[in-house]
Amino acid sequence: RRLASHALNNQLVWAGLVTNQQLVAVEDAMSGVQIDGDLGPVAVDVTTRAMAMWRTDGILDAVYPTPFGELPGSAVIDFAIIDAAAHSWDLSSSVGRPLEFDPAQILVLTDVVAATCTDAAREHGLIMPPTEAPADATDTERLMSAAGRAIRR
Repeated sequence: RRLASHALNNQLVWAGLVTNQQLVAVEDAMSGVQIDGDLGPVAVDVTTRAMAMWRTDGILDAVYPTPFGELPGSAVIDFAIIDAAAHSWDLSSSVGRPLEFDPAQILVLTDVVAATCTDAAREHGLIMPPTEAPADATDTERLMSAAGRAIRR
């Protein structure tokens, strides 16, 4: 529940950053303060709200203050993407059903991981250090390893 709450709240933090809205306290999102009740409807609501905010005209071109200095929305969205991808993988793995990303999306996700899983992001506590992927790791597992996830089989 804490991981799911963290994942959902992070989406509101990133989308709120580029729309000048504080929808959830950063501290609550980062510490995994639990969302009460059935998370299914909450997930639908968060997804709908975050997607609407990211579709705001000019949002990807404008520049925003971030923990890394001023960045365009086109860079900020990468943090929302890696957050969603990594936490989706975390959640599915935690219930014994590891997620495999669509092979058609691996190249895009590889670019997102390269842009976000940096020393600067690690210094700010946003991304964990990379782990060693098994020799027979899938493309998804390699990406998640680069994003600091331990691959357990």
